[in-house]
Amino acid sequence: MVEHEKCLNYSKSYDSKVQLLSELIDKLNEALSTEYASVDRIISRIDQTPIQEIKQRLKRHLKETHIQKNRLRKIIIKLGGNPTDVKADLSMLAPPATIIMKKTAESKKQNDVQDNSLPEEEELVRIKQDRIMEFNELESYESLIRTMQTMDMPQQHEITVLLEQSVQEEESMAYWYKIHEPLVINKLWPKMIHASIRRGQKFLLNHINSKIPLIIIYADLVGSTNMSMTLSIDKLVDVIRVFAHEISHIVDSYGGYVLKYAGDAVISFFPGRVNDQDKYLASDTPVECGKSMINVIRETNGILNKKFGYPELFTKIGIDAGENAIVQYGFGQLSPIDILGYSMNIASKITSLTGPNKVSIGENVYKSLDRKLQREFHELSISDGRWKYINYGTDKPYKVYSLNS
Repeated sequence: MVEHEKCLNYSKSYDSKVQLLSELIDKLNEALSTEYASVDRIISRIDQTPIQEIKQRLKRHLKETHIQKNRLRKIIIKLGGNPTDVKADLSMLAPPATIIMKKTAESKKQNDVQDNSLPEEEELVRIKQDRIMEFNELESYESLIRTMQTMDMPQQHEITVLLEQSVQEEESMAYWYKIHEPLVINKLWPKMIHASIRRGQKFLLNHINSKIPLIIIYADLVGSTNMSMTLSIDKLVDVIRVFAHEISHIVDSYGGYVLKYAGDAVISFFPGRVNDQDKYLASDTPVECGKSMINVIRETNGILNKKFGYPELFTKIGIDAGENAIVQYGFGQLSPIDILGYSMNIASKITSLTGPNKVSIGENVYKSLDRKLQREFHELSISDGRWKYINYGTDKPYKVYSLNS
């Protein structure tokens, strides 16, 4: 009986080891599949990037990736497995940048806006993808090492050493992005920001000296005053630029227009219209755009805060709709154009009432939403005298609504 139990326990232990080995080989093949796809992507990036520093570093990393690929094949064969020939779908490894690119492409089709994207903008999106994928690969190798450390096998030390070599190579590439990405952004920044402003100015140029219905969005970076006192100037500039870029890109991708950058805020707008009852018929798009602004800043924190040690970023969004005057300062076609109106002021004040990572909207916007989207908001109770705006249609206090979550 005792002997039978020993055999049974040995059998279970053996089956468990076989299962663990099989799972390890599957994970190694997943990493190998990623390296196959990475080779193709790096070759494409080398051909397409206009930035020589990136081109040269990617050529070096291409050699490292071939070595990593062959290293993984060697490990899998050593463990008695069969190396895969399947290439991974890398678009699944970098959803933030991929989603933004898809939205940009969709809005291009829907709005037929030629200025909606520039080569510089597309390059920065691809750099973000590079960076995200690099950290994913690094985490994958670190996970494989942790798994190896739990395995009881003769090859444990040898395989761990091989995987550690890949970790060192991936860490080197990730560190390169950390050091050089701000320099790359500095090169691309002027053209990208100019493009967003130019789109907005081009739209407003057709409406100078007139009043038109618009949906105004204020996106405010929370805590920038404290950051200006605690961060180095280089880090502060990086934070402001990253924030402005991410918000502007979301506005562009939803078919809106950036009006201007005001310190730590990005002010944008969407065209609106008014029906016979004088209600502002904003589509749900500006509100969805505001929600996406919150999400993209959260996703950005995953890199800036967790990977690079920057402070965690929060934003608050204020949205209102109304008629606004379009005024051009100067007489030349390139003279700056601005928006003046009640809803501009209200959108700014709404933002000041809004909590971090929240979206608040004015009554005009709320009434224009479909019922399903309305249910995502609740009316704000403002009783401390901070709010003195009235609804000119009823002379009653102008209501403000905030997103539930």
